[in-house]
Amino acid sequence: VIVGGGICGLATALALHRKKIKSLVLEKSELRATGAAIIVQANGWHALDQLGVGSTLRQTAIQIQGGKFISISDDEQKEVAFG
Repeated sequence: VIVGGGICGLATALALHRKKIKSLVLEKSELRATGAAIIVQANGWHALDQLGVGSTLRQTAIQIQGGKFISISDDEQKEVAFG
């Protein structure tokens, strides 16, 4: 039994399915593909590649070009480049 149909839950179910291990995913919300964004770091892309879905997801992914990091301790804004 996998509790939660988010990214981790579904990835776990897919990995188990490929090993021919039955699983049941329980999720209290309806599964939907709207109104959300996620950031996937390099190690996450490696995991998605291992699951065989990385190349498909890259077709619709938008790479972050830059951003701002705001330190909570001193309220100083610092530019941070992503990529």
